[in-house]
Amino acid sequence: MKLSIANEEGQNVCVAISGNVTQRELGPIQEPLIELLGPAGYSRLVRLDLSGTNFMDSSGVGWLLTCHKRMKLAGGKLTLSAPHPVVANVLKVLKLEKVFEIEPAAAGGQG
Repeated sequence: MKLSIANEEGQNVCVAISGNVTQRELGPIQEPLIELLGPAGYSRLVRLDLSGTNFMDSSGVGWLLTCHKRMKLAGGKLTLSAPHPVVANVLKVLKLEKVFEIEPAAAGGQG
């Protein structure tokens, strides 16, 4: 799993995630989002671009939920953007569209 800042404008930041979001990828890293954005990262408006992530296990889902909760408490917001169809299906099966704001991929294909 690799995180990179795709776009940043004031409090708004788009973070692109590529690779699998799994326990193996999350294990050695304390908090990859805060490592990228800094200590005030949870108070920002963060859009996670999931178009480059074609697999997510329960640890990945747990990490998203933890980030969402921490951002809500800090006054920030987490939006999931353009999830790969496999990841979108995982989110749908778990009914997480009721928890997260999920923006579908733009018409015309994956980013």
